[in-house]
Amino acid sequence: MIGVSLPLAWFSENEDIDNILSFLKAQGVGSVELRTVRPHHTPETVLQAANTLWDRGLQVTIHGCVSTLSSAVEDVFDPLSSLLDSLRQDTLNITIHPITDDNVAMLLKLSDRILEKSWPVTIALENNRLLPDKTQGDSVALVLQAVQAANRKNVGICFDMGHYAYYVKKNHPDQPDLLPDPEFWRHVIHTHIHAMNDLRTHFPLGAYELPLNAFWDKLSFEYFGVYNLELDFPRIAPQWDPVPALAQSIPYLRSHLHHCAKLYDTVRESFDRWFTSALRCWESESNTFSLIHASSYLFHTAGCRWAMDIAFRNSRFLAKTPAQVATLFAPLQVMVLSHGHRDHFEESTIRALAGNDIIWVVPDFLTERILGLGIPESKLAIAHPGERIHVRGLDILPFESSHYRPDGKGVREYGYHVSAPGCPSMAFPVDIRNFSIKADVPPADYCFAHVWLKDNSIDE
Repeated sequence: MIGVSLPLAWFSENEDIDNILSFLKAQGVGSVELRTVRPHHTPETVLQAANTLWDRGLQVTIHGCVSTLSSAVEDVFDPLSSLLDSLRQDTLNITIHPITDDNVAMLLKLSDRILEKSWPVTIALENNRLLPDKTQGDSVALVLQAVQAANRKNVGICFDMGHYAYYVKKNHPDQPDLLPDPEFWRHVIHTHIHAMNDLRTHFPLGAYELPLNAFWDKLSFEYFGVYNLELDFPRIAPQWDPVPALAQSIPYLRSHLHHCAKLYDTVRESFDRWFTSALRCWESESNTFSLIHASSYLFHTAGCRWAMDIAFRNSRFLAKTPAQVATLFAPLQVMVLSHGHRDHFEESTIRALAGNDIIWVVPDFLTERILGLGIPESKLAIAHPGERIHVRGLDILPFESSHYRPDGKGVREYGYHVSAPGCPSMAFPVDIRNFSIKADVPPADYCFAHVWLKDNSIDE
């Protein structure tokens, strides 16, 4: 999702704010960061700005401010008190700068307050152009150390790309390709994006310097936060007025987004609708099936509602319905599992369904693992190759499949042949890697096969 930072003052002082927000929506912007919410701002001012954005279908993020360690909780949360009481979105990210005092203690104080109030809030500590005492130095290392030491799930990093580009150009001009430590990327939950005009930051993208592609390659996969454009409108004047600067930067940012970011936007927008549609196969009177992900199936066969290898993967972080799986899967009678890879054996989903009235068809080599996730032994039908399982009208025949590459690398898995009286039979070889191996499986009317195109197949 693309976001844009706007001054909080604009929502009460800029007469053109409605037109600016209309322009942002037309450009595909989905989020606005209120910059900067300071301790002196009133809760009413912040809530008014947030309501303006929510009324237009925009998400809100906050750029907060901490003055001192002792006042950190009040500095951040007092101006947001009304907003937090009236939150109209599922989660809220608050970005703050490091302070000259103990940043770990500051993060823990903020995290404790969030946990105490059960707020759906995350804190992102931002790397800056300079260290907190305004000297040159590695702010990325400082931020990473503080976030790692805090070690809280509601605490992460705001990666300021423009400030990092400044640090490299200023302090390591002989290493223009220098990137943050690999561990850094795992903690990034928000971004600030702006270009450099020589060594001046917060300039429009496309017209100035920023190595976006190098950052995308490290950040994109499993980053679900906002790609937030942070221009400094007073700084870039008189060369740029705000709207032309945004009109230059937003399309440039969109055109350079990694394909993962674009895919996640599609999932964020459409997955709940897709999933709800897939569930309709259980309402049908005929034999039907639906696809949730590339290897997650729902079936209605001879009156039995069953599923195979249900995994929501990254959709869990992008959509609402995966969190409702226990309720939405109330009609489910049988779940068949093939092997232990997380795109087929998703522990969070299995735990969520542990209390439902489901018979679990599980390979014998996964029995101990699934019992550890809360599935009662009484609900298990243990699969052994060649031994038929008769459950709720289904005839299920497990067989040894081949999830091993020719070099032997892979994992054990079972495929299945599924049939029922008066219904088409189905074969599930699952994630086969060696297509020359023949299993002793009866003929089937339909085969659900996952074709492996080999590593780097897109390049071949």
